[in-house]
Amino acid sequence: MQNKIALIGLGYLGKIHLKLLFENTDWRLVGVYDIDQNLSKQLAEHYNVKSFSSLYEAIESSDAIDIVTPSNTHFDIARQAIIAGKHVFIEKPLTATLKEAKLLQNLVNEASVCLQVGHVERFNPAFTAAMPYFNNPRFIEVHRLAQYNPRGTDVSVVLDLMLHDIDLLLSIVPYNIKKVNAVGSKLVSHSPDIVNCRIEFENGCVANLTANRMAFKNTRKFRVFNQDSFVSINLLDKVTEAVKIQNATLNSKNLVIDTGKYTPKKEIIFEHPIILPTNAIKEELLSFYNSINSDKKTIISAIDAIKALEIAEEIENNIKS
Repeated sequence: MQNKIALIGLGYLGKIHLKLLFENTDWRLVGVYDIDQNLSKQLAEHYNVKSFSSLYEAIESSDAIDIVTPSNTHFDIARQAIIAGKHVFIEKPLTATLKEAKLLQNLVNEASVCLQVGHVERFNPAFTAAMPYFNNPRFIEVHRLAQYNPRGTDVSVVLDLMLHDIDLLLSIVPYNIKKVNAVGSKLVSHSPDIVNCRIEFENGCVANLTANRMAFKNTRKFRVFNQDSFVSINLLDKVTEAVKIQNATLNSKNLVIDTGKYTPKKEIIFEHPIILPTNAIKEELLSFYNSINSDKKTIISAIDAIKALEIAEEIENNIKS
């Protein structure tokens, strides 16, 4: 069954969504809408789809809408679509404020529609390949650095970049958070451009997250330390390496280290899981489609996004204080 979908927003990321939706045979892309009507008409002509003259027309013509617009517009666009009974895919952050996010969740419950939030790193093939190696994490270290780009600076680096890693963190540590400490610095924006935070969970796990949008090069590294193993994920280059440590035996074929006179020797096992050449945005749009047609909960629901926003808000308040 093909679902009719309309794309709202034709900026940098919107153009990527447009290409993927056009190529996807599951979705029927009925048209596009952008406040820049010249851009909308130009791209609609190129892809041979309709250029909607209003948001209302786009919503009325579709079963679902894909919102790829600035964060401060997410709430109003999604609200109109949900009230009209349409399914909604919405780029992260869900909304610009926590209050708006909770209002959207209430509307989703009332309308019984699917809403999925575009926390795209959940679909990063390097992260999905690493998931079998997460075993009660004890320490997590994350560095997400980006060269300056004015796109996204309408919000702090916490909502712009760090929110990705907060979502990943919450997906692998299913415990309440006990304490958050954060520091941040404004360099060129009206809100922090560099932030470091320490998050402590009730089970004892500690996470150290750094986000910087004024770096000299792009870096997206996510490291997870379990009790007896270590997983290193390069989200940018799509490389995952797992290191397991176990007691050595006479038949050990891997690296063996002597840890002391009265302790057993340890065997170090290096594993490099296969990374499938998938497109994360394509995968999340497919996941959204499958949720609609199977009546299943979306992988990243409004509730998941709200949890991430709650932590982001606590980090920002921590910086201000």
